[in-house]
Amino acid sequence: MIFPNRKIHLKIQGNMPERALLRLRRAKIPLYEVKKAKKNAILLCVKRKDVEKVFAIYPNVCYNIGGYTTYTVTKVRAAGLEKALQTLKKRWGVLLGIPLFCLTSLYADNFTFGVRIIGSQVYEREVRAALDEVGIRPFTRYKSGREDEVCAKLLALDNVEFCSVQKSGLWVRVEVQLGSFPKRQFQKGKMRSSFTGEIVAITALRGTPLKKVGDKITEGEILVEDSFSTEEGGQVRVEIIARVQIACVYEALVCADDAESAFAKAYLLIGADSVKIQEKSIEPCENNAYQVRLVYEAVQTMNL
Repeated sequence: MIFPNRKIHLKIQGNMPERALLRLRRAKIPLYEVKKAKKNAILLCVKRKDVEKVFAIYPNVCYNIGGYTTYTVTKVRAAGLEKALQTLKKRWGVLLGIPLFCLTSLYADNFTFGVRIIGSQVYEREVRAALDEVGIRPFTRYKSGREDEVCAKLLALDNVEFCSVQKSGLWVRVEVQLGSFPKRQFQKGKMRSSFTGEIVAITALRGTPLKKVGDKITEGEILVEDSFSTEEGGQVRVEIIARVQIACVYEALVCADDAESAFAKAYLLIGADSVKIQEKSIEPCENNAYQVRLVYEAVQTMNL
């Protein structure tokens, strides 16, 4: 017998059912969890191995159709582990489905069913080629961390103004928006300094800054590299979009008729995109010359 000591719930019905318990005790049948449910009914538990003894003393009609007894006993439900086992038998499908659903969801979260292109469809072939190049393909596991690399390739296309790549459920969602006007030609290559001085601020929207605030630089040094590193250790070429602010000092002997003309000539020789003069000194010298000293901040940009 499997689990002989497991408990089974029974119900004894009849007039004054308490008397039925005396006969069971005289038969040395251990009784557990005895509780009066109604005036003529008592609930109790017995061990599985003792169930047949109880029915032998008080047979159920189903067991002994022709028999007669003052009390009838019926099995109510299993108790303890027996009850749990019966529940598992009834609901095995649900219990099996829970871990199966969790495993499926976990796998599906990283699975790519296909690609959806939102916005302009002009560069659909280029979009799919860029995704395929980094290993993002339909019916494969999604490889995250390569989205910036894909966007860099798409933004380099003519008239592409906006691009985003993201996982949405089982789909890879790529949005491509074109500008209202043809995309201007970007200046290519590294960003080199046109000045000698100290960096006050540096911002690179595209590209990798090689200098930081406070660095001393000389004319011709590389400020921003035209690439960025991927997580896999590769390099992706981009068209730089950057702005650098540099603190400079200009000193020169300038020939001019007056101090104002000397300042104007010195200002033009600086050659910055924009200049903020902080200090200036203009001293007259012999032969219509002026010693000019300008302390200023120059702003150098690329593709802005």
